[in-house]
Amino acid sequence: MVRTSIRRQTRSRIAAVIPTIALVAASAAACSTSSDGDSSEVGKDGKLSSIQFVNPLPNYPTWKTLGNCMKDQAEKRGVDFKQSGPSGSALDATAMVQLVQQAISSKVGAIVTFPASEGFAPVLKQAQAKGIVTGTIYGAGGPDSGADVNAGPDWGVIGSTSINGISKRPGEHVVGLVAAADTGLGKSWLDGVKAAAKKTDNVTIAGEVYTGDDAAKALPQVNALLTAHPEITDIATHMGTTTPGAVAAIKAKGLKGKTFLTAVGVDNGGSQGLTDGTVSQIFLQDICTLGQDVANSVVDKAEGKELKPIPINVAVAGQDDLQGYLDKGWS
Repeated sequence: MVRTSIRRQTRSRIAAVIPTIALVAASAAACSTSSDGDSSEVGKDGKLSSIQFVNPLPNYPTWKTLGNCMKDQAEKRGVDFKQSGPSGSALDATAMVQLVQQAISSKVGAIVTFPASEGFAPVLKQAQAKGIVTGTIYGAGGPDSGADVNAGPDWGVIGSTSINGISKRPGEHVVGLVAAADTGLGKSWLDGVKAAAKKTDNVTIAGEVYTGDDAAKALPQVNALLTAHPEITDIATHMGTTTPGAVAAIKAKGLKGKTFLTAVGVDNGGSQGLTDGTVSQIFLQDICTLGQDVANSVVDKAEGKELKPIPINVAVAGQDDLQGYLDKGWS
């Protein structure tokens, strides 16, 4: 088992694609306010009136859990919480931007979202200009991002956590990578994993494919990866949507017991794959605490309190220690 604590970092680059796993901490930028008639009602005494969470994948278990935990914590702080998001199973950045714009028009007190494209920064800055507190999850952070509060990933830590888990297993490992894209957060994850592999003496990277975080593309893309590189012993990814397709590809190629997936989370067959031998380890994060901490930071920002770093634990777990993490609310 490999476990790491990640602390808050400010990033200058803009997030382009969602990792359905990612792992993180938070950063704060200065809050812009406006005194025009369209300003949000943050609260006459500095109290936050409401939080609107624009969830990128509200029906995906991990994001649903994050939203629910954010809601519970917001309500504990006496803040009304509402959630919205695209209805489909794939990321829809355009629909998300429209939902952020609707939240601005509704004069909510705060908006929290995943900045799935470069189009989010301008609209979040519009929210700031109207006195709305803005928060991003897995974003770039910094003044140019439009986020007052950001929970941003350290891809070096993420990469080393996955790769070190693979490296600790006996033998030589040839790894195939499945990313959302070779730009934005997908590229950041790829860079982190490749850097971590270079620090080991038994892990090499064979190749990579991209799915756009679309579960329907995982099977054909992983099939193509295994066809091009039959020597692959391990498949690593930053997306829970990869699991069903990767497991199916391993079985279709007759590689069960020879090639193993590091699954992201227990959903979508991750736990089952660990039992049947197609998954060697599961990448986990303390997702509920992340949701609670983001809610707290947004409320604290509105109340003028000092923002503290958000420590988020990530780990890879095997059959022997998985249940212990699940019992603590990890996913």
